[in-house]
Amino acid sequence: MADRRNNTDRFYWETAPHVTAMTEHGPVRGLVVDGTQRFLGIPYAAPPVGPLRWRPPVAPVSWRHPRDAFEYGNVCAQINRFCPGLGFSSNTEDCLYLNVYSPEGAAEGANLPVMVWIPGGGLILGGSTGYNPSALVKQGEVVVVSMNYRLNVFGFFSHPAINAEDHEIGNYGLMDQQAALLWIQANIGRFGGDKQNVTIFGESAGGLSVWCQMVSPRSQGLFHKAIVQSGTSHALISTPYTRDLAVTGTNLLRAAGVADQNQTSDALRAVPTSDLLGASFADGKPQLIYEIFHTVDGDVLPAPLLDLYASGRFARIPVINGTNRNEFNWFQACVELETGQPITDAGYEAVLATSFAQLPLDLVGARVPSDRLSDVIARYPRSEFGSASEAVATAIGDSGFIGAGNHRMNRLLRSYVDDVYAYEFDAPNSLTPWPAVSFPYGSCHTKELQYLFPGFGGGGGHAVSFTEADATLSAEMIGFWTSFAHRGTPNSGSSLLPMWNPLDPSRDNAMLLAIPECREIERFGQGHHCDFWDGIAAGEPGAACQLEDA
Repeated sequence: MADRRNNTDRFYWETAPHVTAMTEHGPVRGLVVDGTQRFLGIPYAAPPVGPLRWRPPVAPVSWRHPRDAFEYGNVCAQINRFCPGLGFSSNTEDCLYLNVYSPEGAAEGANLPVMVWIPGGGLILGGSTGYNPSALVKQGEVVVVSMNYRLNVFGFFSHPAINAEDHEIGNYGLMDQQAALLWIQANIGRFGGDKQNVTIFGESAGGLSVWCQMVSPRSQGLFHKAIVQSGTSHALISTPYTRDLAVTGTNLLRAAGVADQNQTSDALRAVPTSDLLGASFADGKPQLIYEIFHTVDGDVLPAPLLDLYASGRFARIPVINGTNRNEFNWFQACVELETGQPITDAGYEAVLATSFAQLPLDLVGARVPSDRLSDVIARYPRSEFGSASEAVATAIGDSGFIGAGNHRMNRLLRSYVDDVYAYEFDAPNSLTPWPAVSFPYGSCHTKELQYLFPGFGGGGGHAVSFTEADATLSAEMIGFWTSFAHRGTPNSGSSLLPMWNPLDPSRDNAMLLAIPECREIERFGQGHHCDFWDGIAAGEPGAACQLEDA
């Protein structure tokens, strides 16, 4: 690995106290910084390169002498072109590293709750770098583990030659996450954590990963609670998971310069990393040419997620599941930053129609038939928004992340599990780490992350400044999250936090995480026209979608 240390790092590492812990593969040496013990870049599996590309993760080579765990490990190979501030630039597949943060002085036998962070990025970008959980660790008295895992073509790949081999296929990124959870079971006690009290949590594709792990037989018993933040509506869409992704893999390798007759296992594993990355994107633009996501393989994911959740075949554990009020504003901002063109008033209806016809189902939630577009426009008239861009973003956000995603998923969970806690994050006036666009970002996708990980800059962007009100909301959210990790409920008994009641479908209640105060709200779905979008998804005629107004 190249030496990435700079003079500041060397001074930091040389002056900070060191702390050593033993793992099953060898000792690691971390740093004590600002009240936390930090062990960064611990290998939890062997580098998935060469003959290990597109195979389930295997144990790393053991070591005898203490290994410095002072800096983050590599993130998976990726091209940082999706949106400003999200993702990294990396051309290495050697990425299976995790980080452990614990309170200063925590040692074996402390038995602190463990929170496992799965970073997002659409399963194509991102990594654990930049998520500093020190506030969670210190305020909540928990151990936090974060991880990198394989992404895009390296983590979710299907091809006839590879699939014919004798191993689990397709969901290599999910298998990596499971390897990290197994590492936690074997090692976390040495860092002061309790392997019998593990909460997994993630945002966006990290939240989707949580949904996947909750249904995977291979991860049952490895965690005991779950938090999903803006976890998309993938879990409620069945069709994409049943398509033949092996055809996609064949086409991608052809684009990478490998002729069909040469697409053998050995040849595929010899294709340079940069060639696979280059073939994945359209002329260097952020759009993926080939959709590569998790797939039903019969083992890691035994059936489509919708079928598994609808039939109750998932880990019936306490869950927090929530959304941000203006989820799609972030995605719409990415489009504007890429094209330089805001949506005009004259183009509003056409853009709305195109979006619902062409955007991925995990974003829009459902296809809107042409004869129903007028109903959508009536629900979201341009005149009620500051701009056409905001109107489009609100409609798509309500239909996908919020309507088809959060609201419907919470009701489905609640039919099997009592301890389901819903939330909506709404802090529209806080600063953002991204370039300005023609409309406000509002409480958009990823906006809540800086409140759980103060200093977070959007996955490589710049950190934003907190006001006193921001700091208060951050402390409240950290209190809810870590109380849940301790007890399976976000309620700590403290009079400083409002009571967060489990979801009652008759009240449709949720915790509003907001400034100047957090509070419980009711009829959450009505505020996002969820009955209307449920009717669209079910193919009901227009009259049936007046139910919420009755």
